[in-house]
Amino acid sequence: MYGGHIVDDWDRRLCINYLRNIMNENLFEELELFPFIEGKANLSFKVPAPTTYEKFLEHIEVSLKIETPLAFGLHPNTEISFRTE
Repeated sequence: MYGGHIVDDWDRRLCINYLRNIMNENLFEELELFPFIEGKANLSFKVPAPTTYEKFLEHIEVSLKIETPLAFGLHPNTEISFRTE
């Protein structure tokens, strides 16, 4: 849903804050990357423990099957609006 391009100063501020909160020492300790959706949708995205490249790929293919607006702090109906437009 989000194209990943920084288009203005507000985008830059948002991306910098995401990086500050995610790219830290906890990243190596199976950090929960969606902590704010706990109990909302039975979703979890923990950084896997250090392992081989093949295991990382397997984790991505198995654990990251769906993209949800909840992962970005948005309401579940956001996807409905996005898909209908």
